[in-house]
Amino acid sequence: MQVPELCREHGMSSATFYKWRAKFVGMDASLTCLMKSIEDENRRLKKMFAELSMQNEVLKEALEKIDRPSQRRGVSIVLACRTFGVSKTCNRYSPKLSDENEQIADLLVGLTAAEDLGVWAMFSVSAQRAGHGWNHKRVYRIYRELNLRIKPRKQMKRDKPDSLMVPTGPNMTLSMDFMADRLRDGWTFMLFNVLDDFNREGLGIEVDSS
Repeated sequence: MQVPELCREHGMSSATFYKWRAKFVGMDASLTCLMKSIEDENRRLKKMFAELSMQNEVLKEALEKIDRPSQRRGVSIVLACRTFGVSKTCNRYSPKLSDENEQIADLLVGLTAAEDLGVWAMFSVSAQRAGHGWNHKRVYRIYRELNLRIKPRKQMKRDKPDSLMVPTGPNMTLSMDFMADRLRDGWTFMLFNVLDDFNREGLGIEVDSS
């Protein structure tokens, strides 16, 4: 079959036929498919390299804290979220304030003005009075946003405080105190120490998580 007839039958131009013949001459079907897959893989790697280069530029700008919006204008939201490990849903989320927040804030302000209570005592009282199952973290967040300051309790001051007793022997006066520390994995623990004031001997140490 002549080349023009073959091209006319398959709906292609003669220039395309000669271009393909120069490119794939001497190859069978398997080698042609392999070359096609290599070209697709090369195209995919080029696209991946371009995205990684863009992510690297975005990270450099974030670390250097340079405000250059003209260079970040071409970065898509998908690429930026993938670079910083943030989901698109979290990026587009806008918090919806509930009417209960104002109700909780009014209760906290009223309890602070009327009673000398801590935040957790106020939480239990406000939850019992309102009859709602509010989360304690939600109440504490609103409490911090209100920036409430509870008046400290007045301490009684003695006119003539008693002088400290100086022990003359062991087992006369003891001192106790608490200590706290944190492990490498973040777990906190406390120690209850009892010391002899005379020779500073550790008579007892209790260790527990609370």
